[in-house]
Amino acid sequence: MRVVGVIAEYNPFHLGHAHHLAEARRLADADAVVVVMSSVFTQRGDAAILSPAERARMALSAGADAVFALPAAWAVRDAEHFALGGVSILSRLGCDAISFGTEDADLTALHTAARLLETPDEAFSAAVRAQMNAGLPYPSAMSAAMDAVLPGCGALLNKPNSTLAVCYLRALLRLGCKMDVIPVQRLGGYHDSALGNALPSATALRGAILRGDWAKVRAAMPEAAFCILREAAANGRIHRPEALDNGLLLRLRTMSANDYTSLPDVSEGVENRLAAAAETARSREELLQSSKTRRYPYARLSRLATHALLGLTDDFLSAQPVPEAAMLLGFRRDKRELFAHFREYSTLPILSKAADYDRSAPWFAAECRAYDIWALGAGLPAGLAFTQGVTVI
Repeated sequence: MRVVGVIAEYNPFHLGHAHHLAEARRLADADAVVVVMSSVFTQRGDAAILSPAERARMALSAGADAVFALPAAWAVRDAEHFALGGVSILSRLGCDAISFGTEDADLTALHTAARLLETPDEAFSAAVRAQMNAGLPYPSAMSAAMDAVLPGCGALLNKPNSTLAVCYLRALLRLGCKMDVIPVQRLGGYHDSALGNALPSATALRGAILRGDWAKVRAAMPEAAFCILREAAANGRIHRPEALDNGLLLRLRTMSANDYTSLPDVSEGVENRLAAAAETARSREELLQSSKTRRYPYARLSRLATHALLGLTDDFLSAQPVPEAAMLLGFRRDKRELFAHFREYSTLPILSKAADYDRSAPWFAAECRAYDIWALGAGLPAGLAFTQGVTVI
């Protein structure tokens, strides 16, 4: 059995995602498609609009054969560590190939950029330092430095999906993985704010959902995924972006200076900026907008805020280099033979029932806490990690 893996968020699932799954299966000549999906919080720090179970059901109804969770300890990270967590799970499950969407499908350029970032030479390191001394934030400094060292490659790091593509290739290098690489040209913009004729962006789709513009939402999603969404909305299971604002502001206003400095990716006084903004902000959005600068971009601050909310520290994340288990969210009945493949090739424990896992494992305790905090914002009881079960269609 040939298996291709995909790393995703599906926040929520739309026609672009269905296109990618179909292309991944076709281009990899795969018998099965396995997805590793962010669980309850996303890479930029936002709470997912739907539960992991509902988003997994969407994926299974539109091309995926099995879906596993990427826990918050890796999901809410910069692109490098997000990719490392997802690639580690796919490779240790025994996937033969990995597929990703990218604005730039030139594998030679992507591989060249990945090798430089993974093993930087002195010229590149000096160029990064020079750009940061000029006031650029780290991601922009890397892009400018790469363009100086490898003309034309710096643009890869200015596009979100191409940046992730480079990070997936870095993860393959770091982990010594031999999976085939299947890029799929991305159609449409990642942050497009309006739903148009092209394949939609998740950003635009979430906006339409929150406005209740169901005609446009339906046109942007596979029908089965839309039905799952409408059922969740009808039963009050949509997680609105402001739902955890008060909890976050309470947490930030009661944190000590040591609490702030223990957060991941804290440097150059960014924690002081976040703490000061928390004293007057009335919402998460206001907090982030008033804190961001050219040096401290929105996404970095958003992740910091979510790390504070979830109680994730730099020491904790440093002690969790890669996931210790694969949390199964769902699978298709007609692909049960996939589990024979896992039994033969997987080197990672597959967790199909949360209650059976060691609750003292630090990453698992953190994941259960993340589920409970997300459930609070969705109006659901605590214990969601134990009650949602595995989705089978």
